[in-house]
Amino acid sequence: MTDVVIIGGGPAGSTAATLLARKGFSVTLLERERFPRFQVGESLLPYNNDLFDRLGVTVPLAQGTFTPKYGAGFVTADGALGYTFRFRENLPEAYHSSFQVKRAEFDELLLRNAAANGVDVREETAVTAVDLADPKRATVTTSNGESIEARFVVDASGHGAFLGNRNGDKDDVEELKKVAVFAHFKNVPRPEGRDAGNTIIVVLRDAWFWLIPVSADTMSVGLVVSRDHLRGCGLTPEELLRRTIDGAPYLAERMKDAEQVTQVYVRRDFSFMVKRRTGKNFAMIGDAAGFLDPIFSTGVFMAMKSADIAADAIEQRLRNGSTRLLRRYDRSFQSAMDKYFRFIANFYSREFLEVFLQPKTDYGLIPVITGILAGNIFERQSRAKLALFFFFVRVQKMFGGIAPPIAWQELPGPASM
Repeated sequence: MTDVVIIGGGPAGSTAATLLARKGFSVTLLERERFPRFQVGESLLPYNNDLFDRLGVTVPLAQGTFTPKYGAGFVTADGALGYTFRFRENLPEAYHSSFQVKRAEFDELLLRNAAANGVDVREETAVTAVDLADPKRATVTTSNGESIEARFVVDASGHGAFLGNRNGDKDDVEELKKVAVFAHFKNVPRPEGRDAGNTIIVVLRDAWFWLIPVSADTMSVGLVVSRDHLRGCGLTPEELLRRTIDGAPYLAERMKDAEQVTQVYVRRDFSFMVKRRTGKNFAMIGDAAGFLDPIFSTGVFMAMKSADIAADAIEQRLRNGSTRLLRRYDRSFQSAMDKYFRFIANFYSREFLEVFLQPKTDYGLIPVITGILAGNIFERQSRAKLALFFFFVRVQKMFGGIAPPIAWQELPGPASM
């Protein structure tokens, strides 16, 4: 019997596996695919840097083909209004930069690192069933018919949310029924200097684009729209992506010479939460525990941070039987998701964007927003900082005067027939 079985070899699973193996536990990681494999979610956050150091991957990250990221820019689709939040201007030195990555390469780096730390990594091994009836002994069944007994099971299966679906605990976030349509392109110009590696978010009316430079010559370009719009627009995903690019002046100019180098991918209904993430012999981490709109590039950060916190909780459970830290992990994850949800849900409102895109230095909003964009969401002070920001949003909505109004109805929206 192994101590821990981990379902999924993405950033959450690989991180948890490495940390638990270093604590002296036997760990078996089951991954249904063969790495490297394509995955979306290419932007990392500075507040992952400490964990990269602990995992021992900072040097290979810096020496690899990954693009340094020093901030994030937001701009309206007509190009009339925008702001760039630069990490070095508002954060401690340890968090002045991060990376943009091709997830195939990044995820493989983490998975091979787990194997190098003693994890039994089994690729092309899908999990078909998990029996959690005995709180002291779980049984995991794989696609090849093997049964593996473990003291604890970690679900890091990503959007598939294996245990959440199995237990009926996975719920869509009704306010964020979005879909993403995306592809990779070459010949897309970038800003000059250190801003060349930044994420750029292009704001439309009721939609937005990401531009993420995943390598020296490749740009990930994605459109996030409502699920209902994709269903009712009368366009294929390929047509929707191209026509919306053409209808947004800022993007149309940047991408006039762009060459599409991948197929167009669609990620549907990606915002969900899981009600019960832990038990006596299981825990859900990363996307398997919940995922929200990717507007602030929190996916990989939350995956790895949740794995880090959960690993300590699992150690306590396996060493002395206590579930206290597991319950604390669940609360911590929910608290972080609640903060991000408030930010994300309001991003689609005019008043939020007026304050967000025009942050005044004398109100102290720039460090607040930059910290959120960098992943500084788990510290206790973050709640107070968010409250300050939303106070100004409420004032803007009720009275105005915090920031000049945006000509909201003049912004282009997502394309349709």
